[in-house]
Amino acid sequence: MKNLIKVIDALLDGLKKVLVRFREAKLGLLFIINIFKIPDFISDKRVNILNKFRLIFALATAIIYIVSGIDFIPEMIAGVFGFIDDIFVLVWSLGIVNEEIEKYKKMIKENENPNIIEDVDFHIRDEKE
Repeated sequence: MKNLIKVIDALLDGLKKVLVRFREAKLGLLFIINIFKIPDFISDKRVNILNKFRLIFALATAIIYIVSGIDFIPEMIAGVFGFIDDIFVLVWSLGIVNEEIEKYKKMIKENENPNIIEDVDFHIRDEKE
C-alpha cells in the first residue's frame, strides 16, 4: 500500500510541475506568440545544443504521441477520459517550448547591443588644458 501511495505522489508531483509550467506559459497563449521564434532559436549559434535538442524533443514527442494510436489511456476503453493523457503530453510540450523560448528571448534582450559599455566614468579634456 505504501508503494502505491509513493507512486501516486510521484505522479501528482509530476502533474503539478507540468501545470505550473503551463501556467507560466500563460495557459498556452504565449505559445502562439513564441512559435514564430522557434526558427530563430534553432538557427542561433549562441543557444546551447542541449536546449535545442530539448525543444525539438518536446515538440516531436507531442506530435508523435498525439498522432499515433498508442496511448496510456486508450480512448476506446475510457471514452472521453482517454484524452487526458493526450492533453497532459500537449501541456508538457507547450510548457517546455515556452520555457526555452522565454530563456532565449531573455538572452537576446541581455545581449542586445554588446558594443555598449555601461557604468564607466569618463572625462573629456580639451587639448588646451
